[in-house]
Amino acid sequence: MKKSLSEIIFQQRYFLIPFLIVMITGFFLMLLFSKTELFLWINSKHNPFFDQFFKLNTRLGDGWMTIAVVCGMLFFKYRYAVLMALAYAYSSMAVQILKILFNAPRPVKFFENITPIRTIDGYAMHEWNSFPSGHTASAFTLAVVLSYILSYKYRHWILIPLAVLTAFSRVYLAQHFMEDIIAGSLIAVIMTLQLIYWLEHTAWYHSKKLDGSLFGKA
Repeated sequence: MKKSLSEIIFQQRYFLIPFLIVMITGFFLMLLFSKTELFLWINSKHNPFFDQFFKLNTRLGDGWMTIAVVCGMLFFKYRYAVLMALAYAYSSMAVQILKILFNAPRPVKFFENITPIRTIDGYAMHEWNSFPSGHTASAFTLAVVLSYILSYKYRHWILIPLAVLTAFSRVYLAQHFMEDIIAGSLIAVIMTLQLIYWLEHTAWYHSKKLDGSLFGKA
């Protein structure tokens, strides 16, 4: 059964409402403080526990994590794996194009010769292609797809903290600014919902072949 865009959005309401609250909070902070003030304040709040926590947490936004999820979905339903793979490719393509177009400096380059910032010893730092955040986009793409395919819709708000923590880790680890993660999350959510709408109106996406899994018929 084909779903209208309004039906898809309504179905995602338990995810989208807390997401909008997070976005409004982020925009409010960016209105009150400059990107340098926000970054330097966050950069000053470090301790050994969170250093290790966010080094692990940020991996939720790695491409390898998405690939692992796609492989796992093959055991449940091919359609889920197709949706996840296409959503990741779609949002990632947009993010990479924007990264090249803006070629914005990352914090270590931005603050070079201005003020020293704290980095974590042994953690690789990047200097360019800051805007928007790819890890953030990947994490929110994954969150939207999971909220769409999983049951218990009223529990989908649980996915928001996981995605938000992954986004915040990029600023904590001095890889991005607040504006980078806000943009990455918006791109991911909007483009993933648009892709879902398009797929729902595509015949091959509803073919019986995609009902199967590596275990056989779903």
